[in-house]
Amino acid sequence: MASVTIIIPVKDEEVGLQYLLGNYKTSILFNNEDISFIFVIDGRTSDLSKKIASKFSNLIIDQNETHGKGAAIRQALQVWNDNMTDLVLFMDADGSYSFDDASKIIEALKSSADVVSGSRFLSKKGIPKGMGSLHNFGNRLLSIISSVRNRRKLTDLCTGLWGFKSHSIAKLDIGANGFDLEAEIVGKIRIAKLNHIEIPVNWSARKGGTSKLKSFKDGTIILLRILRT
Repeated sequence: MASVTIIIPVKDEEVGLQYLLGNYKTSILFNNEDISFIFVIDGRTSDLSKKIASKFSNLIIDQNETHGKGAAIRQALQVWNDNMTDLVLFMDADGSYSFDDASKIIEALKSSADVVSGSRFLSKKGIPKGMGSLHNFGNRLLSIISSVRNRRKLTDLCTGLWGFKSHSIAKLDIGANGFDLEAEIVGKIRIAKLNHIEIPVNWSARKGGTSKLKSFKDGTIILLRILRT
């Protein structure tokens, strides 16, 4: 099996991480020596997220000088560059995605794809259970705009589950600080002419905590990133 690093940015997600820990222990990825984790814990975190993350991995980064999902990913990639693996996954910490679907991303990367993302909408026409109507509408609209801008159909721009072959990461040169991360990734996939595919994944409502995404503010930032990349 290819060596894999799973990067998980965290801010106040103790319930989601506890769920993920149980999910991981029952997944086919558990006890695989080729799987490693990097957790980036936002310095503003006030719960037990760091303690729970330590049950996954000793590689935990304190995010004190920057804030935001994109900044967390960049900080993790700086560490990953010192000990590169064949594949890299980005995964949300809130328990809305599973390690079974993470394993599907890994399998899909063994094909000709440079980048694989998990789509919550690829095989479902309705609103995923537990997703608010505003978030559903906003994500679908942004996905359509991204599809037009990047000249390829995309069903789920704001998915929280991504996988990359190592060579593709360097070509993306991520600069986003916040939730415009995925919009930047898709735009730079076009620029770098990487092969990106979507696969259907299951999604469930976050486990505890509150969403950090502010629909109108972050939606506007994401839209501008789509148009500018």
